[in-house]
Amino acid sequence: MTVDYRLNGGPLRQAIGLAEPRAHHRNGRLFRAVLPGQPGGLVEFLPVLRFAGQPISPRLGEAADYPSYRVGDSAPGEATPPAAIPPGRLAGQPLWDWHSRYLWSGTIMLHKEVIGPVPDGLRIAWHFTEGHFVGPDIEGDILPGAADWMRIRADGIAIVDVKEVLRTRSGARLYCTYGGILDLGADGYARALRGEFDPLPSFVTTPTFATADKELAWLNRVQCVEVGRVDLKAMRVEYDLYAVEVRGRRRAGQGS
Repeated sequence: MTVDYRLNGGPLRQAIGLAEPRAHHRNGRLFRAVLPGQPGGLVEFLPVLRFAGQPISPRLGEAADYPSYRVGDSAPGEATPPAAIPPGRLAGQPLWDWHSRYLWSGTIMLHKEVIGPVPDGLRIAWHFTEGHFVGPDIEGDILPGAADWMRIRADGIAIVDVKEVLRTRSGARLYCTYGGILDLGADGYARALRGEFDPLPSFVTTPTFATADKELAWLNRVQCVEVGRVDLKAMRVEYDLYAVEVRGRRRAGQGS
C-alpha cells in the first residue's frame, strides 16, 4: 500500500505504507503511512492498493473523490470534505481530465427527400442508402431504413436527428441514435429552400448505442462523439467516431 499526495495541486508524490504489527488480531491488515511535513496549504491524499508493485485501485490523479486537509491556515487535523474544489479552481481552468478513444471511421451514402417548410422549420429526410464502418476492433454496415430526419431552423442551424441500425461482421446489431448541429450560415435557411448548400459542411454529433450482444455490451454505457463532413456533391458522409471518458480531477496549473 502507498499513499499518493500533493500540496496545493502540485506534483504527485508517494508515501510508503507499512503493515501495522499491532493489528494482527483484526480481521484484515492495517497499514500506516506518514506524510512529510508541509509548509502550508491544501494537502490532497489517497491510499492506493498495490499488487506486485502495480496499482489495483485508483490513483490520486484518476479519482473523482479523495480526502484532503489544510496545513497552517486551519486547526490541526481539520479536514476539507472529500472532492472539495481547491481555491482558485474555478478561475477559467479546466476541472477534469478526459480522454477520447477512437472506435471507427465510416462512410454513408445519402438520398435527399425534401418534406418542405413546416411550422418548426424546413424538414429534409436524408435516407442512408449505404453505409460502412471500420475500426481497430469493430467493422460492419448500416442496415437499410436508417435516416437523418433533419430540421433546418430559420437562423440557418440544421438539427440532426438520426436513427440507425448497424450490423457488425460478427452479426451483432447495434441500435444507434444521435443528434447534433450543422451550421449552414446566416442565410442557410433561405438557401436550403432553394436547394443550395455549402459543398462540405462539417458536423459534430453525440451517438449512443443499445445492443443485446454480450461482447459489445460495453457500448451500452458509452457516450460517443462523431465528427466529420458531408460532401453534398457526391452525397456522401465521412466521419470518425470516438468514445469519451471523464477521468480524475486536474491539478492546479495543469495545461489543457
